[in-house]
Amino acid sequence: MLQPGISDFKNNNKFQLLAELGHKDLISFLNEYYWKRNSCVTILHYLISLAALIVWLGAGFQQKYSFDEWLTRFGFGVLSFFVLLPIHELIHGLVYKIAGAKDIRFGASLRQAYAYAIAHNFVANGPVFAWVAITPFIVINSILVLGTILLPQYAFYLTGVLLLHIAGTSGDCAMLNYLWVNRHQAIFTYDDATENKTYFYAHVEILN
Repeated sequence: MLQPGISDFKNNNKFQLLAELGHKDLISFLNEYYWKRNSCVTILHYLISLAALIVWLGAGFQQKYSFDEWLTRFGFGVLSFFVLLPIHELIHGLVYKIAGAKDIRFGASLRQAYAYAIAHNFVANGPVFAWVAITPFIVINSILVLGTILLPQYAFYLTGVLLLHIAGTSGDCAMLNYLWVNRHQAIFTYDDATENKTYFYAHVEILN
């Protein structure tokens, strides 16, 4: 089918509204699609997180750091994570831009400690949205893993940043899991920056 526009979703029985998410209140969605409705997507994320934790602990024990040294280096890792956060969101925005979005905006919820990138009134199908969600995970984590291999003397620091970044992608993983749970439907999504909401629709003809 042709790519629908936002007007196609309004009062059109060919599309069914599946979800309406507020940008400032994504915690309930995260709890539902990251913690409760597990699938191969979330389980893989858990396993990658566990692997990063084991490597990080192993690097620390190998270096025989004192407790204070562990805390100091972990503190640097936390600071580095916050430096990576805007880069992470910029990558989301770049993928939206490549996909054709014209109005890309960024926001954050200090109360719930997360940031987000949205493409105002840009309709994305399931595959495009999946690439938007997963690309920062692939790019940033690949660079950190490569750095750990090439600079083993910084393995503890880099794997600490890696661990924090993987944990920080739980929201992206929840979005991917939502797509996976609804993989038998033709999914379309768009952001409305005016309403601070994201909408997910399914094409009813394929749904049935």
